[in-house]
Amino acid sequence: TNQSLTDIELQAAYKLNEKNKISFSYQSVSKLPDAVYNLHQSSYIAYNWFNNFKNQKSNTLTAKAETQFGTAELQISNYDNFLYFSDDSSNALQQLISPKQYEKAIQYLSVKASKEFRFWRIGLDNTLLYQQTKQDDDVLNVPKFVTRNTLYYSDYYFSRALYLQTGFIFNYFTKYYANGYNPILTDFYVQNQTKIGDFPLVDFFINARVRQTRIFLKAEHFNSSMASQNRFYSAPGYPYRDFIIRFGLVWNFFQ
Repeated sequence: TNQSLTDIELQAAYKLNEKNKISFSYQSVSKLPDAVYNLHQSSYIAYNWFNNFKNQKSNTLTAKAETQFGTAELQISNYDNFLYFSDDSSNALQQLISPKQYEKAIQYLSVKASKEFRFWRIGLDNTLLYQQTKQDDDVLNVPKFVTRNTLYYSDYYFSRALYLQTGFIFNYFTKYYANGYNPILTDFYVQNQTKIGDFPLVDFFINARVRQTRIFLKAEHFNSSMASQNRFYSAPGYPYRDFIIRFGLVWNFFQ
């Protein structure tokens, strides 16, 4: 390529004491477009193209504070020459996907906070994320709020021969125009017609360790028929997995 490639990363950290630390990082990247944007050949006539897109460029500034009160992280990013797929069809029952390059800048902001609370043998691990974009057109779509919370109980039994941990995992994100999925490209495209989200995902889990044997059981999305009202999707038109139970056993013969 005759385009310059750049990957510059700067990092700095300062440790206030054993429980408090702050760090900063800056990254500037100029990279070649993924090959699928420049060249794609298919038996479907509309899915053949050859392009010569510009390099994608991004500048990201991150600040992170790890303290005795929790962890907080701020990220500010600017994207230029952003590449994406769009649906050019006017028929809702048909997809005509093609690559595009956004000539304007996109700004992205995210704030993430994490904190684990412990009381007796009970723990509550929380992660909250707020994110926002500034753009003239809806090209980079993200949910504004994302949360992941784990409530668990853990303890030893039978003279510490058995370690048991059990609890619930709660996941949630607000409604947004999630990217649609195209099976021909096996990739995602930008769409602004259908929103997904605003439904809880609740898992129940049991982890146990007996000497050199580990056992786990997980009931994933066991609330699928309770509160979600069958409106849960991983992408528009693609339902999220229903209630399922996973079981596993790991037995180490040598320790």
